Amino acid sequence: MPTLVYAFVPARSGSKGLPDKNILSLGGHPLLSYAIAFGQALGIDRVIVSTDSEKYADIARHYGADCPYLRGAEASSDTAMEELILADMEANLPKHGIPVPDIWLRLKPTNPFRRVDHALQAIDILKSRPEVDSVRHVSAAETRLCRINEEGYIEPLLSGWPKGRSIIRRTEFPKAYQVFNLDVFRHSGLTRFGSGFMGTAIVPIIGEAITSLDINDADDFELVKSIIEARPRAAVVTRHLVEPKAAPYSG
Repeated sequence: MPTLVYAFVPARSGSKGLPDKNILSLGGHPLLSYAIAFGQALGIDRVIVSTDSEKYADIARHYGADCPYLRGAEASSDTAMEELILADMEANLPKHGIPVPDIWLRLKPTNPFRRVDHALQAIDILKSRPEVDSVRHVSAAETRLCRINEEGYIEPLLSGWPKGRSIIRRTEFPKAYQVFNLDVFRHSGLTRFGSGFMGTAIVPIIGEAITSLDINDADDFELVKSIIEARPRAAVVTRHLVEPKAAPYSG
């Protein structure tokens, strides 16, 4: 049987830090439409938007995504994690004639910068290597981190900061990576690993710094908006951005 591959775009409507951030306009299109466009560019079986909002669902359908039902209350709370969203889809998609897939791609709408070739590479890894549980896109992270202690002073967060030195070279610390942008995993991991549904045999695909941009507040949004709407676009933006093909939503 062919391997079913779906992308899902988690788009809850109740953001408090930046209200309705998932549908704010960038370049004439709502933010979540860029995740939908990216999924469509992969040529996979479905792109599903999981949302608790009829307005968001209408926008998703306008841009060609599937949104057959609204997410349940448990999977829509402030504290709901991805395993609850996946369980919600597992319970509800078959009721609408949609079988659950073998492979999921998680496309956060707040991370619009991704590369198609990296996503296709991740899918191929899962198809060809049964020992792999998942693939995660990562980018280099800063390890020279500090915190503010109880006295209000800055102190190193991580061990390994040489004593008596104020300035430390990046190369003196181990390489570290952050995961944000693209997760590709087997649906069966939800049953096998529960909340650790991505398993432990996780293959990294290392990307450029632009892929770590994540919209959490108004400043983040304005930064990403300025990058997307700038003309001419930098080459790094062009290779990491798939634009929606549909006419701008006007509902």
